[in-house]
Amino acid sequence: MITKTTLKNGIQVITEEIPNVHSVSIGIWVEAGSRDENREENGISHFIEHMLFKGTKRRSARQIAKEIDSVGGVLNAFTSKEFSSFYAKVLSEHLPVALDLLFDLYLNSTFSSEELEKERQVIVQEISMVEDTPDEYIHDLFSASFWPRHPLGFPILGRQETIGQMNRARLKEFFVHNYLEVKPIIVAAGKLKHEDLLHPVEKMLGKIRPRPKRRLNRPPRSHPQVYVKNRQLEQVHLVLGTQGFSATHPKRYVFSVLNTIFGGGMSSRLFQEIREDRGLAYSVYSFLSSFKDSGMLGVYVGTGENTLSAVLKIILREMKKLTEGSLKPKELRSAKEQLKGNLLLSLESTDSRMGRLAKSQIYFDRFIPTEEIIAGIEQVTVDEVVFLTRQLFQPGSLSLTVLGPVTEKDIPRGLLAV
Repeated sequence: MITKTTLKNGIQVITEEIPNVHSVSIGIWVEAGSRDENREENGISHFIEHMLFKGTKRRSARQIAKEIDSVGGVLNAFTSKEFSSFYAKVLSEHLPVALDLLFDLYLNSTFSSEELEKERQVIVQEISMVEDTPDEYIHDLFSASFWPRHPLGFPILGRQETIGQMNRARLKEFFVHNYLEVKPIIVAAGKLKHEDLLHPVEKMLGKIRPRPKRRLNRPPRSHPQVYVKNRQLEQVHLVLGTQGFSATHPKRYVFSVLNTIFGGGMSSRLFQEIREDRGLAYSVYSFLSSFKDSGMLGVYVGTGENTLSAVLKIILREMKKLTEGSLKPKELRSAKEQLKGNLLLSLESTDSRMGRLAKSQIYFDRFIPTEEIIAGIEQVTVDEVVFLTRQLFQPGSLSLTVLGPVTEKDIPRGLLAV
């Protein structure tokens, strides 16, 4: 059973009671992420995520770690482009411990100067680790090329030079303005009663007067282009993408079905053609990135220097085949069943269900029932998918980013004119 209460100050408390489990997942979700940063402060949201675990007025970083470990729980956080989450997963009888820890981190973190300097080095190493992991780094490079000069194109971790300029005053100012002064969403799923969460939230947050979230930046405009970063690697890594749809777009179910057919699983066209039939890559997949007002559809492949051109031609050929109406009802049915299965399997964990509650509220301002999602998937037709491919895979709409031992001369001229 899902229950939502809006406090007098506008803060929303949402729970899903699941009686037949042992755990409860509880999270504080805030609409603050790398999209809220300017170029000079890029990475500050992720830096704040780290600092919230480095000590409060009541607890040291070591005490925070020991307290959650003492109840066998998990305390963690993540930062995305458009929101941040601080969450815990514990056995249901330890919910009070999790709540006390989370609210202490959110309300009382000290942003110690000493801890800040330590964490700066940790984040610098984290950035270096990503840059040394080409199948991750290529996605940051693609976003920066696809959405240049827009915050959605910024890397969530930031850049070495921006992290080096962060100071305590800047972090605290950003945190107060984008986290404490903006309405959070408090969400829990698992073995609990709504009142178990509502009463503590009312006590801790009921008297504050946060404002609604308002973003001033406009939707990004994609810049189709070819960008090649030469680096001596064993493989060539590429992302080929096009402008997609927002998380709330009416065609979001068609978008998801198309992605599944194209490269969203082991039975997808790209996986079967590039890996299974031709052995040109180990890792190949397509993906969706959807935000409040925009999105993208992309393809990632890691391949050899000598097979780059062949892989690109296969991807473009599969795009063309879809636009020409090669999709059959049996393939569509398989994609729908895959999407439905993935959805239903994800409901078996309380942290996944907690995340669904929060994201539904952030993007739709209401909970989207599983039955509604399944109905939306089932309504997708072959004609809708084909029509969508003709919208997305238009000549001149594709953007390509390549990382590896190649140059722009290795990309065949006119290749992206589908």
